[in-house]
Amino acid sequence: MYTVTWNPGTFGHMLVLIIALEEHDQDINNFLKFESTNSHWPGGKDVDYSRAKCGIDFRNINMVHTYNRQSLDPTHKIIKPYFKNENLKYFQWYRNEVAYLNSNTPFIKEFRQRRNTIEPLCDIGYNIDMSDFFTNQRNFCANMAKFVDRPELKDDTMKFIAKRQKLNWGLYKSYIDNVVDTVTCLREKKHKDITHLKNIEIAMVLCEYLHMNVTGTNNFCNNSHSNKPVSTTEILSYV
Repeated sequence: MYTVTWNPGTFGHMLVLIIALEEHDQDINNFLKFESTNSHWPGGKDVDYSRAKCGIDFRNINMVHTYNRQSLDPTHKIIKPYFKNENLKYFQWYRNEVAYLNSNTPFIKEFRQRRNTIEPLCDIGYNIDMSDFFTNQRNFCANMAKFVDRPELKDDTMKFIAKRQKLNWGLYKSYIDNVVDTVTCLREKKHKDITHLKNIEIAMVLCEYLHMNVTGTNNFCNNSHSNKPVSTTEILSYV
């Protein structure tokens, strides 16, 4: 019995589908028809309804979403996705907001909610690094194969993973260009115009740059008066 447990934005639904492909005879076309950046299927955790609605067999795959250590059965094979890469530690929240919630929450509210978030690791399961999904797909596939006790993944599974990466590449590239690069400019005290950044991107920049920095956070909140900054120079002047 498998359990996939995850927090928003970390590709938990995709891992469920990968395991389903590996464990059961499936029609790959039912998996390739997902055309959005997320892998959500009709019915969610209602496995019987989902099987009838989308033709995918989820037998022997338990789901715990969001992550809750107390809800896990230690006799199961447990997997939990996270982003090990320091530059991507807020990517999951960015992805969830942009791809799923499609919200336009004020940047200061998002910043205050997420600023000191630390993604927990699961001490009774396998923590798979989702950074590899974008930067080293071969390694990601090898790690998934090891988890499901296979020498390598099926060709259909590899095809599914490649499509999921392609559909999410634009979000990943936007995060690198708009968040990671802006944080780099802040750390190097370089000017960058950020008028084109979305609220969630400004929030993630601040979360990353001011992570666990109480003084800097207080200075920014007090000096900016919740006004959306237009450049890295303005952020630095507040901090």
